This record gives sequence, structure tokens and C-alpha cells, in this order.
Amino acid sequence: MALSDASRSALAQLVRTYGYEYRDPPFELSSGGLSHDYVDGKHAIATGTGLRQASQAVIDVVGGSFDAVGGPTMGADAIAHGVALLSGSSWFSVRKEPKGHGRGAWVEGVRLVEGNRVVVVEDVVSTGASLLRAVDHIRELGAEVVAATALLDRSPAVAERFEAAGIAWVPLLTWADLEIEPL
Repeated sequence: MALSDASRSALAQLVRTYGYEYRDPPFELSSGGLSHDYVDGKHAIATGTGLRQASQAVIDVVGGSFDAVGGPTMGADAIAHGVALLSGSSWFSVRKEPKGHGRGAWVEGVRLVEGNRVVVVEDVVSTGASLLRAVDHIRELGAEVVAATALLDRSPAVAERFEAAGIAWVPLLTWADLEIEPL
């Protein structure tokens, strides 16, 4: 599904107002690329109103039913919690490395099991690599990834990577919505 033009425009305005900075000189992204356009997705949705708006947008673009929502911690956490609250689904976070004690888990929150239908989320995606690493850990538990989304997709390469992984990629916003250069 797609967001309505009004919802997309309002979400883009939220991100531009609260999450966007132009930086000169350019800075290095976690993906290794350089950009003048810094987008802080976590700050953009740091209010209850902003988080509700983004979380409802995830529910709207994903459509269908799912059991849980989550992705790489920190970028996915707020969105996963918001979507879970609004949809009645469960939430989870995927660690950068397994916990060093206890269960030694990669995935925290709801305990995903075979047959769970999950949506993976992230705040800002440049290459999709961290989100796809999270997908690997989710699939190891037997859960089915039914869709992936992000508050902002910064590159046309992300859609190609998710298509190759057999996962529906439905970002809320792209670089074009913020009128910034793609990576």
C-alpha cells in the first residue's frame, strides 16, 4: 500500500522540521558515503505526536496482518514500540551482537518463533545492510518477514537489495520526498 499524498507530505514536513540538517563540510554516513544532508530520524519522531504519525504510517503502508514489529536497536526501537501500541502486535529489537549472558539472544522483546509474521523497521536507511542483517537473525528463529520499511530511504539501491532478498520494501519516505540527493 502507499501513503496518501497528504500523509506523505505531513510526514515529510515533520522530518524536515525536526530531523533535517544541512552540514558543510559533508559528513561520513555509517554506510561510508559522504553527504551534506543529515537526517536524524530518532529526533524527528521524539514526540508522542511525531511517533504516532510515523507509527500509523507504518501500519498504513504495510497493510495486512503481522504478529510483531522490530529491527536493529536503536533505529527501530521507537517505531517498533509505537506500531505495537497502535496495532496490538508485539515488538522486538535486534542487537548488534548477542547478549553476553542469560539466553545469549540476538533478538530481545517478544520471543519470535516459527510461523510468526513480522515487519522489520528502521528510522533511516542508506544501504539496507543493518536491516538485512537483522532479517537474517529473525529468519534463524523461523519467523517470516512479510515487509520492511523505514522512516526514510536514502538510496535506490535499498529497494534492489530487498527485492533480491524476497522482501516487500515499502519506505514511508524517500530522498525525493525530502528533496535531498540520493546516495
